[in-house]
Amino acid sequence: MIYCQLQNRAKIATGQPLRLSDVARATAPPEIVSAELPCPDQEGVWKLTALDCAAALQRACPQESITMLGADVCYVHRVHTNRPDPWKWLRTTAAFTILLMGSALGLSWFHSDVDMPAAQMLVYRFLTGGDVRDPLLITVPYCIGVALGVAVFYALPSRKATTPLEVKLTEYQEDMEKTEGKDIHDGL
Repeated sequence: MIYCQLQNRAKIATGQPLRLSDVARATAPPEIVSAELPCPDQEGVWKLTALDCAAALQRACPQESITMLGADVCYVHRVHTNRPDPWKWLRTTAAFTILLMGSALGLSWFHSDVDMPAAQMLVYRFLTGGDVRDPLLITVPYCIGVALGVAVFYALPSRKATTPLEVKLTEYQEDMEKTEGKDIHDGL
């Protein structure tokens, strides 16, 4: 009996053959696990089903029974590997700058809409009973609080925790794979 657990996704370089060991874990001899699977050599996202893996295992070991575990589809990402991208640093810097400016404008417009200085002075007056002599007494702790809130929300102090951003990125990648994934037999 052979157990085979299909992974959710695999990244394989173009020109490299797709092997069962690239997309699944199996309790089979090494020569069986290193068996090649059909996959187009074109760049893109290809959908490999558990049935494709089971059929390859059955061809290699016709006397064995095969039990598939895990995902029913593995999305194979065919990518070029030895191609350095000279513009990556520029795109990263541009994206960071746009996001930074957008978040700064968003906070500024929010504070303008709700008249944050007046609101902070009211809170100060409510807590202390006196008027504010220096607005920095309110503004600096508020800014530190906003920064700490963002850091805790995105789990910056603890890199082991899963952040809401990582959850959204995973959901996005799964949706993209389902939309763009082409059947592996279509490209052969």
